[in-house]
Amino acid sequence: MKTLAPRAILAVAGVIAVALLAPHGDFVPLWDGWAYAECAVDVATNRFALYFLRCYGHPAYIYSGLLAVVQLLDVGNPVLLLLVNALVLAAATAGFHRLMRRAFPGEGYEAEIALLTAAFLLQPQFLASVVQPALDLPVLAGTVWCTVLIIERRWFWCAAVGTAMAFSKETGFLLYTVLLACGVLWLLARTPGTLPARVRALLPVAPTVAPMVAYAGYVLAFRIVRPGQAPVWEVGHGPSPIVQLLTPRLDAEVASYLALLFVLNFAWIPSVWIVADAAATVLRRVSGRAARPLAGVDRVAIGFLAFAAVATLIALTRFITFSNVRYLMAGTGLVLGVAYVALVRLGLRPGARRIALGMYVMLLVASALRTVDPVSRRLWGTFQFGSHRLLDMTSITGECCGKGRDQLVYSLEFTRFHELTDTVLTTLMRDTATAIALPRYGNYLFVERLDRTTWRRTLRRRDAFRPITMAGPFMPKGVEPPRSMIYIAMPNAKDPVTLPLLAHGYVVGPAQRFESDGYAVSVYRLEKRSGDEEAASVTRGDRVDVVPAAASVTAAPGTAPANRPPRRR
Repeated sequence: MKTLAPRAILAVAGVIAVALLAPHGDFVPLWDGWAYAECAVDVATNRFALYFLRCYGHPAYIYSGLLAVVQLLDVGNPVLLLLVNALVLAAATAGFHRLMRRAFPGEGYEAEIALLTAAFLLQPQFLASVVQPALDLPVLAGTVWCTVLIIERRWFWCAAVGTAMAFSKETGFLLYTVLLACGVLWLLARTPGTLPARVRALLPVAPTVAPMVAYAGYVLAFRIVRPGQAPVWEVGHGPSPIVQLLTPRLDAEVASYLALLFVLNFAWIPSVWIVADAAATVLRRVSGRAARPLAGVDRVAIGFLAFAAVATLIALTRFITFSNVRYLMAGTGLVLGVAYVALVRLGLRPGARRIALGMYVMLLVASALRTVDPVSRRLWGTFQFGSHRLLDMTSITGECCGKGRDQLVYSLEFTRFHELTDTVLTTLMRDTATAIALPRYGNYLFVERLDRTTWRRTLRRRDAFRPITMAGPFMPKGVEPPRSMIYIAMPNAKDPVTLPLLAHGYVVGPAQRFESDGYAVSVYRLEKRSGDEEAASVTRGDRVDVVPAAASVTAAPGTAPANRPPRRR
């Protein structure tokens, strides 16, 4: 009977996760998610050629290969992507449960660890990364398992997991190195005897060097085979990675990352536990009282978990590009474990701890579906999406682009963009010559391929085509202005300029409102003007204006200048 309640909690959490993910089996990824999904399709289509396993500048050979293997069953099927990612999250969840049971092996903690594991599994950003492919999901799983395996001193398995991490994303190699360094320092500090004896204690750790040797070999081989190309992903500007790693900074970008870690999606609740425990510890030491005794805990495992969590957070906040919460998932997982340690150290009764954990889990489930956290709404601000409001994820940093693209993948709510776009296209698209116009910065890997029969977005290559798409009032080079367009006024990329500019060369039809469960988007049909109106001059170059050269539009007062071009990470 003692194990029945924990197992029931875990089973219910699994059922809830499946219920949240199941409706998204037909979801076709957006933005960066499209890029990574395309990698899997490319690998499967090209029979695992190394060129395609390297995904958009990332040496993601293992994760790309894993996605592609399953794609061989039905190339371009998004359900298969979701299933693979669901298994990766399940593996991460199993590792987290094992980690916390290793830290709390005593009786009486089983139900609480089960609730904590449910909180891990139901993190909205974790679920969103199952639906939206991301290289960071295997890094999360690898980070959790490496922490467990270092505590258990299973060095060969640690090397295997580290290799998978390193060849899924550069962050994986960084975090594996950081965790291994933490493990070596921890082992040296806890091994009694002389320095030579402590060094000899490190000999069993030797297999864990293998991933670093393999990674160094890859970098060397790549530079020889493809001279002049970067073997790993790079921003393209700014200081070198070493300089970024060693240089302390505290700016809007760091503040955004800290908010993603400690505030977003009710993360401020476990953060309060940590702060309260830290304050209580300081008060006890100032007053000269002894530390509160803890029964049934493994202090060594808890100490290493805290050490690894701090080191991981430092590493993750050194390299900053966009405020995409997926970059920080590995840190979120370890911080959640530290938060539970703090909750136990506060001396609350088991019943109170279970209530706190249960309420937190329920809030996470709600957050996976809707943006309901009042603290997050207050901190980031919101924008209107029909009758609902999503977080303005770029408000802290002012970064590209609009209110957010991949930044909006903080819960499953972002999938509404796919749902509404498919509804618009299936209703209004009638031929392959019709162009799709979107607000400025709204066209990044958004409508890349359509099914010729259903007009839905698709990953499949057969019976599909790439539509003409426009970012703002510009056509790609070499493409004649089309006879008709569909302008989708996406709510995350407000653009008061594009539609008035297009109106110089096109007749703009009345707004059509497409709505689903309160989420809504306005759409306009545009038809090219005829006769003398068709003589509108066209400027040619890298991009083509579809408005008269003499026409000008003055931006409204306070309109921000154009953002810098996007960077993928």
